[in-house]
Amino acid sequence: MDFFSYDYNPNLRFDMFTFMHLILFVIFIFVMVIFYIFKDNVYNSKYEKQIRYSLAAFLFLSEIILAFIEIGAGEIFLPFHLCSISFLLTIVLLITNNEKIFVFVFFTGIIGGIVSFAIPEFGNGGYDRYRFYQFILAHSAIIYVPIYYVTNYKYRIDIKRFINVVIITNVLGFIMIGVNYILIVTKFYPTANYMFTMGPPPEVESVFGVFPWHLFVFEGVLLLSFYIIFYFGNKYSKKYSK
Repeated sequence: MDFFSYDYNPNLRFDMFTFMHLILFVIFIFVMVIFYIFKDNVYNSKYEKQIRYSLAAFLFLSEIILAFIEIGAGEIFLPFHLCSISFLLTIVLLITNNEKIFVFVFFTGIIGGIVSFAIPEFGNGGYDRYRFYQFILAHSAIIYVPIYYVTNYKYRIDIKRFINVVIITNVLGFIMIGVNYILIVTKFYPTANYMFTMGPPPEVESVFGVFPWHLFVFEGVLLLSFYIIFYFGNKYSKKYSK
């Protein structure tokens, strides 16, 4: 079926900052509105655990389907981008309710999800391709699941947790530089650029600069964005958490 094809339809090509990008954003907003309408009902339901498990299974299945599509097209599928890591941890969070995993996903998921909708990187498939909707589903999940846990489970955000996530994210970034380098020099994946440590997306290169200088800009943006998330999360925690 063309819907599950890796190749995109040239007539429905996705390009940033176009009408197709607006459609992506509108669908994302619609999903978030539905989430806010029903999140309290889900939390108070006697089937809340089953709903979480079902959502986790659905999200995992969506990732497996994407993997089959990309591998079947001869592409390399490695979930090493920060959003991909956050997505897999979101699935684990839904199953385990692990508060340590929540803290990491709260920062990386919300920021990563917002940035991904602003600067989508998923090929050129438009709304006639599975990847378009899987992208929306995955990046919506890494935003609304941690929000669900902070607003309904009342998981806390404090300065210690903020510092820990900043350190862990930076360590992951340095590790990914090595991973990308190995993938490139071995020619296993010559264009490897997980977590964009080898350079920013071409569309924003003029803003962030080129390797390695873009890493310093990324670090500044990461610290600022994480602090903004910390500020509001911490403020909410002090007011509403148990």
